[in-house]
Amino acid sequence: MSNEKTQENQQLQSIYTELLQAEKTYQKAIQEVNADGKSILEQFGGDTKVNFDSYLDNLDTFSMLEMKNREIDQLNIKNETTAKQLEKVERLLKVPYFGKIDVTFLDASDDQDTFYIGMNDFTNLEGETRIYDWRSPIASLFYKNILGKSSYTANGSEIPVHLNLKRQFIIDKDQLINFFDTTLAIQDDVLLHSLEADSSQYMKDITTTIQQEQNEIIRDERSPLLVVNGIAGSGKTSAIMQRIAYLLYNHRSEITADDILLLSPNSTFIDYISQVLPNLGERNPMNLTLLQFLKFTFQEEQMIENEIDYFTRITAREVSKQQQIIQKKEFVTFIQDYHDTNAIQPSLFKPIMFKSKSLFSAKTIFDLYQQTPGTLTIRDRISATKEKLASQWNRYLIKQSKSKQMIDQMQDLTEEEQLRYFHTTFSDQEEHQLSEFALKRLQQKYRTVQKAIANFSWFDQWQLFEALYKSYTTTDYVRGTTAYTTDEIVILLLIKDMFIEDITNRQMAFILVDEVQDYTEAQLLLLLKLFPQASFTFAGDENQAIFNTSISFSDLERLLSGSRSVSTHQLLNSYRSSKEITRLFQRLVTNHESLNIIPIRKDGEKPVFIQCTDHEDYLEALTKLLSTLTTDETIAIITKTAAEAQQLTTELLLDPEEKQVQILSIDMAKGLEFDHVIIHDPSTQHYGTTDREKKILYTAISRGMKQVFLPYIAELAELLTD
Repeated sequence: MSNEKTQENQQLQSIYTELLQAEKTYQKAIQEVNADGKSILEQFGGDTKVNFDSYLDNLDTFSMLEMKNREIDQLNIKNETTAKQLEKVERLLKVPYFGKIDVTFLDASDDQDTFYIGMNDFTNLEGETRIYDWRSPIASLFYKNILGKSSYTANGSEIPVHLNLKRQFIIDKDQLINFFDTTLAIQDDVLLHSLEADSSQYMKDITTTIQQEQNEIIRDERSPLLVVNGIAGSGKTSAIMQRIAYLLYNHRSEITADDILLLSPNSTFIDYISQVLPNLGERNPMNLTLLQFLKFTFQEEQMIENEIDYFTRITAREVSKQQQIIQKKEFVTFIQDYHDTNAIQPSLFKPIMFKSKSLFSAKTIFDLYQQTPGTLTIRDRISATKEKLASQWNRYLIKQSKSKQMIDQMQDLTEEEQLRYFHTTFSDQEEHQLSEFALKRLQQKYRTVQKAIANFSWFDQWQLFEALYKSYTTTDYVRGTTAYTTDEIVILLLIKDMFIEDITNRQMAFILVDEVQDYTEAQLLLLLKLFPQASFTFAGDENQAIFNTSISFSDLERLLSGSRSVSTHQLLNSYRSSKEITRLFQRLVTNHESLNIIPIRKDGEKPVFIQCTDHEDYLEALTKLLSTLTTDETIAIITKTAAEAQQLTTELLLDPEEKQVQILSIDMAKGLEFDHVIIHDPSTQHYGTTDREKKILYTAISRGMKQVFLPYIAELAELLTD
């Protein structure tokens, strides 16, 4: 072993030296490029004479400028490429690599080779590949838990190999701290070393400790729809983030981060995962909450509920019947199968106004709709109506621009007004040229009208919503608030796509949805409709379905299988919490008999139950507890509701800006993790025995990594007394 350690040390020193050499070379190259660029720019203002005296001078000048622009473009490309290489090297200088595999290729040659695996690839200045990116095809062998005969896929071909060795390293810069030869990743000391490292307010990169079951999720592209059902702390979100990095690497010639959408449970969580991909050298994709995504897609001026109102509504105990109806697949199917053209009545059309004056009456617009061919779909007829409106309006503006009144107005404009309206001046123009300026001025003046025509502001989507709801239920729909709810926006978007205009996005390549158990059937069907060409990854935990919008995984799979093929994965290894914490929340799973949760962390402190006599005693116990936990480790108090979190913050006199102790409602704590978690008053008065309350406790307790405290008033909740 000592001989092997010596060899590994020598290898590390050799590679580290090459990394340092590459760093210096790339830094020097960037300095040279910047100097060359500065020199070229100085020529523009110095020796270079810009001459437009004659036609030939013009040609010479333009040719020279074009040549200089090409030089700058080439320098920019060179600079960008070198800067990316430098970023990789600087990243690897912190931890050059974390794994090694020894492979025999089972072909005629039976070649044997060694591959070092790191966060990025590295080719030294002589052109030799020294480190392989963890996302490369050969690196997939490192994440398989078997030695012996194996294979990996490259360029669509399966390559048979014999895996002779899998070695994991703990390295800090050029220091080899330790290494292990292993086949069973869940017993790996490297994993435990990483799990027990200090936490931070951001999610850690776990590339060095990807497990076999996570690796399968990261690289699985067999089906367009991938479903991941994982218990709390099983690495679902980590796998999603690594999957994004893998997709960006594996499809780098086809997509960028702009072609990927990540839907996260809340805005706090978006901040929490914000550093993972940049730490891997990848740009973050668009990362939105469902509410933000719907607002972005809806693009209407109407008020939409905010995040606080949204979570207040979906955490409510009671759900109205009409809310349940518009959340369900059956209502969505009814809308998508609806083809009765009689639904389009004159009352659905609204006049187009400008400064209280009607430019197109509702009757005029309905008449235009009636003139469209009855054989077309409703959406095509509405689209044709828009074209007719736009055409009539343009003809009107052109006619107005040629009127004597408008020509006179153009001639009367001062130079200052000409510059303000047109960014140029004109005088002694021909009448047809003046009419062109007049048309531009009219288009500026009436731009809100053009926008109203383009945005279908003349068609009442909400009234169609109400008509379809009544046709489906025979009852009227009753608005609960002046602001649209998320569920109402979902239906309005489905109606818009079905009856008004095609709003599908065929460019987005990959959609990843975290906490999928919190989505309604209607929301999921909308996503599938909006992104017909995209591949989806849905990840969640049925035991964390704490909202009234939740969907079971069996229903989810049935819903998805009706559109495209589905691959499924289940994660049962718990990497976040200590064994004691894991055993506590395992007792709260609703499908206990089918789940065998495996805690990976070492033994820790047992959960601490603290009985208090009354509310005053409870606050005193909390204050005392927090004083004993004042360390560099993260602490969170988790409440059932946002109102409780606000009240507790006031009662404990905590600074809301203080990051050391966070008081979070369960909806904001989902997906996060903390060293120490305090469950707010799990008493009989505060918690009953319903499945939803069981899931809230499961979710809250599973946020804890090292220790969980449960201070309660009077009697402990029955769910925890076993």
